[in-house]
Amino acid sequence: MALVRPSFAAAWNRFKEIHLPVAEVGRKIGGYVQVNIASGDFRNACPLRMSYVLNDCGLRVPPPGRYHAVSGSDHRWYMYRVMEMKDFLIWAFGPAEVRVSTPSAQGFFGRRGILLFEGDGWGNARGHVTLWSGRACADECHFVGHSGNGSFMPTQACLWELA
Repeated sequence: MALVRPSFAAAWNRFKEIHLPVAEVGRKIGGYVQVNIASGDFRNACPLRMSYVLNDCGLRVPPPGRYHAVSGSDHRWYMYRVMEMKDFLIWAFGPAEVRVSTPSAQGFFGRRGILLFEGDGWGNARGHVTLWSGRACADECHFVGHSGNGSFMPTQACLWELA
């Protein structure tokens, strides 16, 4: 299914509102998002942040069923698994326009949209999802060799372009 994509400017502005430490993401969204963060069940907030962006830009995350999601105090749904976010993006927009193995910034230079990294090495996530401006990520870029990767080794990155 190909749904209308949010504008990049709107998505970037929404992301700036939710680009917060994990505990603050929980407080801002509230509801079961906050409960799960406070209990330590959610330690990775990137799919929650992207859910916030998509929900606020008019593409509502569906209730639990095909995807795992919890509700915020706004009665919207928030996904908490990166690979399920990838499946949702494919369902909503179709395949990513750009897919790069052994991802580097050069593979995405000049394009902007939703950037999703896949890889191994983190105990609590199999990737990262963020926005890409054509030159930089809205938060952390986890390209091969990035100093912030720690034990994470990115194997692929996908970009869904936003105009």
